[in-house]
Amino acid sequence: MLENIDFGYACISSIIKDCSTARTVPLSSFTKIKDDEAKIYRLETVARENLKNTVRLLWHNLAEGINMYRFSSLLIPLGNHPLGQIWDFTEALKEELVNIGQVVKKHKMKVSTHPGQYTVINTNNEKTLENSIRDLIYHDKLLTAMGLNNEAVMVVHVGGVYGNKEKSLQRFADNFHLLPPTVQARLVIENDDTSYSIKDVLELCKKIKRPMVLDVHHHNCYNQGERLEDYLPAIFATWNNLERPPKIHFSSPKSAKEYASHAEYINVDDFIKFIKLAQGYTFDVMIEAKKQDAALLKLREELLQKIR
Repeated sequence: MLENIDFGYACISSIIKDCSTARTVPLSSFTKIKDDEAKIYRLETVARENLKNTVRLLWHNLAEGINMYRFSSLLIPLGNHPLGQIWDFTEALKEELVNIGQVVKKHKMKVSTHPGQYTVINTNNEKTLENSIRDLIYHDKLLTAMGLNNEAVMVVHVGGVYGNKEKSLQRFADNFHLLPPTVQARLVIENDDTSYSIKDVLELCKKIKRPMVLDVHHHNCYNQGERLEDYLPAIFATWNNLERPPKIHFSSPKSAKEYASHAEYINVDDFIKFIKLAQGYTFDVMIEAKKQDAALLKLREELLQKIR
């Protein structure tokens, strides 16, 4: 049952200490630096540390048999901010970025990014759209500088409803076509926990011909009566044009009271229920838990004990 599943986690290890890949440069202190060379030095110093720690985590992952990983969006401080465009990080950090890409490609790791909540493709605000496109271009630039093709995907949510879900879905499709082709080729769309169900997102993905990321916990938080078993074949089929398997997200609720929040670990019984639904499919599972890689390893061990 587990032979067709790869596991991964996002950005930060709870096992390897002092290994942040998301150190940043606060805008408040950055703007106090008057000299451009000094500004670049500050950005470059922090970025090198993030990239060095990313390599450490990749080797840690390989040692633990973890073949899937989500890069931090903060690898390059202010990489998506107008004030951070005073240097070309792809040239200054070429050696480090290429090295990361070589590790990924040599070991056939499956990697991704997940631009943050302020990147909203279906926004009805022109400035927000401009900022969102800049952020997506930054992520694409980062992955391209690593030498990674569009199998290295960028996960986004649909965005807001803005009082009319149908119009907001159509606006996503319209704005999608404003994105550079290289960005379009990396985007995969995830269902969320408040507004867009698996049915909504699947229809959108079919329209724009992009893969869908199923988030199981989000589906449990927000659905319109859809049954996962009825939608899994169509969701997984959206990945048919990529060489990598379909990707899903899995997390457990923190508590009944804080159901939408992620728990520290994964409830193994809930996970077994899902993989029984998905039996026969090959897919990747991004573990979204507060304990990150420790949660992944714990789940994997519990599964081996229960499914023997």
